Amino acid sequence: MSNESSQPTDELIERYFLDPQSLSDAEQATLIQALRENPDVRNRFRVGAFIDAELRFESSGEEVASPQLAPATSAGNAWPKWILAIAASLILGAIVGYLNWPAQPLPTQEKIAEKPPAQPQPEVEVTSAIAQLDVGHNQHFEPGFAPSGNEFYQGEYHLSEGEVTLTFQNGVAVSLESPARFTIVDPMRMLLDHGRARAIVPESGHGFVIQTSTMVIEDLGTEFGVVVDDEQNQELHVFAGEVRLHDQDLPPELLTENSALAWASDTKRHAITPDDRAFATSMSIGYKRWLDHSLKLRQDPAALFYFDFETDSRKSKQVINRATTGIVDDGQLTSGIWATGRWPEKGAMLFENTGDRIELDIPGKYDQITIMGWVQVNRYDFALQTVFNSIGYSPGQHHWNLTRGGSLRMGLCSQYDLTSKQTLPRNHWTHVAAQIDSHAKESVYFINGQEVGRKKWERSIPIYYGPSTIGAWGHTNRSSGELEYIRDLRGRIDEIALFSRILSTEEIREAYESGNNFQ
Repeated sequence: MSNESSQPTDELIERYFLDPQSLSDAEQATLIQALRENPDVRNRFRVGAFIDAELRFESSGEEVASPQLAPATSAGNAWPKWILAIAASLILGAIVGYLNWPAQPLPTQEKIAEKPPAQPQPEVEVTSAIAQLDVGHNQHFEPGFAPSGNEFYQGEYHLSEGEVTLTFQNGVAVSLESPARFTIVDPMRMLLDHGRARAIVPESGHGFVIQTSTMVIEDLGTEFGVVVDDEQNQELHVFAGEVRLHDQDLPPELLTENSALAWASDTKRHAITPDDRAFATSMSIGYKRWLDHSLKLRQDPAALFYFDFETDSRKSKQVINRATTGIVDDGQLTSGIWATGRWPEKGAMLFENTGDRIELDIPGKYDQITIMGWVQVNRYDFALQTVFNSIGYSPGQHHWNLTRGGSLRMGLCSQYDLTSKQTLPRNHWTHVAAQIDSHAKESVYFINGQEVGRKKWERSIPIYYGPSTIGAWGHTNRSSGELEYIRDLRGRIDEIALFSRILSTEEIREAYESGNNFQ
């Protein structure tokens, strides 16, 4: 093809990369037709696509602020003009250079022409960990293709069982479901040979790339999912923001949120319905991990009660005790609101109004007790708010309150009181736990798996509860002799358990870690 005859097509290619929306329908049809019929045009287009993708990748860091730049008015014009100007000159230079190449391209030129956009550079070796395991559920990697502990370095990985979420250095979170084969290239790029992956990309990771055998998905500030099956059938789902899809033989395509494409190796792309629920997230994996641990706790032979606040009816007054021992009956909801817990699927009890509480009766006396649960405090309205207390105040009865400042305030009647220096933040789920050991005459308290207080007693006495409440505390008015409820809790509880043994510090830490992936 002569320089003169190729000039109109070259101009269309240049305009496409500068601003795809500048092409009229007729010009787009002309370019597409040329790409289909002429291998020289496709070759020149690949050169331009490669340069365009590399420039966008290199400029995906902090943008240069310029008051003279007009704001972007479309996705096709979303890059600063100085970048586009450089891209234009480089693309034009590449095209002009191509027109002067010999009839038989040199090997190095052929390599560049066939190289897809954002192709990884194997000669650049990253020796530090690129990503960390954020959360996993029943995960297993094949020997020789496994991470080093929780650290993922540059290399290939084979996930044979379970699900994982990896957090990259730049904050990008990628959730993968087994079976999956993938390669981590660098903090901005990974290859997906097989499996299902979902990427959630913060601003610090804009430009992140997932590459498959036939396509390169370039993030433009988004959340998207990619599927590659055994036959290399592929799907791309965009849940938020935008991505740019690069293909070896087709022009780059911009996909916006709530759109999806699918294709096989021998078929054209076609639109499909995006399916957000078909891809795992850190939250969904965390919920499954918590469910497994929940089953373990409720089946513990020392469990006196285990309330997970799940119900079939939000009108129910029965709070089911899931502990399998049958020692403590179900709780009775006097007042309170069935609500949502740490995950969308998880139930909770909201204590909002005066006197909101769950009443229960705990028989027996115990030498050792462990209490733990998850609490979210909305407000601190009173000097003391009750989490879980005995109604009485006799020697050996345990009380667990929160101060107006958010500290834990705990005590064993006639033995000790303890106020933690650490506090529970408002409107955030917090794991709390206590070990109360009559043999050792010592109590230890925890927030989010970390010890926050320790108290020695003077003498050994048994621990007991009897009639108790979760929520507002009941006490007998000395003047009237009637039972009154005060110290109202203002917040939610979505898990609380009581055991007749000392759970180790490691078990308490495990309970916290198994339940903390809720956001």
